[in-house]
Amino acid sequence: MLWYKLKTWYGGEEALVKEIRRTVPPYLYKDVFVIYNERNLRRQQRSVIEPEPLFKGCVFLTCEDTEPLFRRLEKIPAISRLIAAGYLSMFPLMEQDARFLEAISGEDHVVHISYVLRESAGSAYCRVYGPLEYLLDGVEKIRFSSRFAKTHKKLWGEDTVIPLGLLLDVDVGEKALYKGVEAVTQPPAADHYTVLEVGKDETGKNTYRVCETVTMIRQGEPNSLAIIAGYHV
Repeated sequence: MLWYKLKTWYGGEEALVKEIRRTVPPYLYKDVFVIYNERNLRRQQRSVIEPEPLFKGCVFLTCEDTEPLFRRLEKIPAISRLIAAGYLSMFPLMEQDARFLEAISGEDHVVHISYVLRESAGSAYCRVYGPLEYLLDGVEKIRFSSRFAKTHKKLWGEDTVIPLGLLLDVDVGEKALYKGVEAVTQPPAADHYTVLEVGKDETGKNTYRVCETVTMIRQGEPNSLAIIAGYHV
């Protein structure tokens, strides 16, 4: 499956998706979509979870064969005008970039909030579940109080900042607003987690070290999990 990044102006992502779905026959491509990112925006000590485009101005398209698709796109007046005006450009993605985006956003194309469980109040170790696991080597900072992690990843040949929302163990069971609807926060279903050590260097700057990934297996009750293995990553 081939992946393409369609770069347009920020705020025009969904309009471009709708135009392609409206004018391009579905047999010419598999999917066209925006990758959304769930952020935990704390307001008055309450979680407000709002999805926003992970990459501003970017739409992604997947297909098996590009030649008939591009010939069709060039004939769509709205799209050809954008290309001529410099408001739309298309780039093929390298396979490793596509696999990474698939891993963190899943079939629904949403980078869901990562769950972080601190071992204890004074412990330097955390259990990390979710998309943050794929970006621990590129962590610049984690702000537990604001439920936010700033990470870096090399994508399409350049350093790309990827902000991630966090859900802490102390948030579980609390009411939160998700797209304006009240819901109770729950930890994600998972069969593994990664142990992260949070420390400080000699200058007082926070450091983040990946210790191991731990795999779990369901045991007995349907919702019961037991640790079966740990391995260094």
